[in-house]
Amino acid sequence: MALLLVHAFVWTFAAWLSRGNLDVQGDMIENYVWGIEWQAGYAKHPPLFAWITAAWFSVAPHTDMAYFALSALNAFAGLLGIVALAKRFVPLRLAAIAGLAMAVSPLYSNLAIKFNANSVLLSFWPWTAYFFVRYMQTRSWRAAIALGALAAATILGKYFSVVLLIALFLAAVARPAWRGRLFECRILLVAAACAVVLAPHIHWLVTHHFPTLAYADKRTGGTLLAAVARFGVYTLAQIGYLAVSFVVTLLLVRGRRGQAARLMAASVVKPSLNPDLWWLALGPLIVVGLIATVAKTQMASVWGMAQWFAIVPLWLAVLDRAGFALKPECAVRVLAGYWLIVLMGTAAVGYIGARRNTDDAAEPRAELAIAAHELWNHRFGHDIPVVAGSIHEAQSIAFYSEGHTQFWDMSEPETTPWLKVADLSRRGALFVCRKSDASCIEASERITGALPITLTVNKYAWRRALPARDYLLFVLIPAR
Repeated sequence: MALLLVHAFVWTFAAWLSRGNLDVQGDMIENYVWGIEWQAGYAKHPPLFAWITAAWFSVAPHTDMAYFALSALNAFAGLLGIVALAKRFVPLRLAAIAGLAMAVSPLYSNLAIKFNANSVLLSFWPWTAYFFVRYMQTRSWRAAIALGALAAATILGKYFSVVLLIALFLAAVARPAWRGRLFECRILLVAAACAVVLAPHIHWLVTHHFPTLAYADKRTGGTLLAAVARFGVYTLAQIGYLAVSFVVTLLLVRGRRGQAARLMAASVVKPSLNPDLWWLALGPLIVVGLIATVAKTQMASVWGMAQWFAIVPLWLAVLDRAGFALKPECAVRVLAGYWLIVLMGTAAVGYIGARRNTDDAAEPRAELAIAAHELWNHRFGHDIPVVAGSIHEAQSIAFYSEGHTQFWDMSEPETTPWLKVADLSRRGALFVCRKSDASCIEASERITGALPITLTVNKYAWRRALPARDYLLFVLIPAR
């Protein structure tokens, strides 16, 4: 656990080194502006990751470093789940290797730093699989309730989690020792716990006419050939994501590494080497392939980033059964070298980005927020109540407000139903537009009836001032 905590700290700092902003696409600030409204659902996704973000920032400072820490802790929780799952099949000293080997994969490091609907599953899928195995092995009523609650939580994270639930069902059906559990009375505890946790979101879906399903439906369509080709690319990407974990596992094998590598590779295509873990490791990929083919979905490779919770436990169980000796004590040296490479590499990425003035490095989102809040406070004596305008800029102003500012989407107001135009007129609002965003400027002028205020801000990083950027602000004065 200590090494995994150090790993979380290293990646928190590495993300801060390499990024001048949270993420260029704006997913992380979008999480925040949704979450602070504490809805049972949102226009694009179910609510779990937004709730987690809001809960975290109810106690954490509104800084990039704190957000990266949340991302790293989410990955850390998932790695602990992988260790717990591995302990059901191998001794503890080997189970620890499962977490360490998976920690170096891009899935639980670089990709995990962007906290969103995909990465939140990193912490929930392993623990759902753990309680599934625990229930199948022990028939414990506590495990049954935990399995049902966590299964529902994965769905609240992203509907893609139906892949996990189908895969677990297939694993139960495929394994004779587990199959009988599906027909026992205690399976009703699983269903009941799942229903209780999902009920508020189901009610929200019905009340709001299933907006998230309509958004998900936009990701389907196309030809069968294109879907199959995309799944092929998806599968190749997964192999790439797991390559480093494969190498690290091999480095911890004592001798006969060539034989160990062949056995590990064979375990992926030979279920007989460990049927229980094989279904857990490969079941999600099989389900993804079936869904991608039937629904003709163009799969993004990061959608399945949480699906490999059982692959390293599978390798370890197969190696242990074949009599290979592993040396967990060498993990300290291996990880220390990895961390050094990560810190040097991310520092280089951050410095080069600043030198090249890339959006990720130089866009002054936090600086814009500070300047906008100072302008509003100087004029009205209190924090900005509502912000709107160019999406990323407006959401950034809300995020860096320490929790006192709401976001209103003026281009798609149905996605922020908790605010109406009348609320803006009563409370006042600040509209911020990039100077190049003509549609934002036109709409802001129409809604506020105000003249624009030009604001020029820049970011200071790596001991140099980065080029300034211009924004137009429109003030909707609060009703007296």
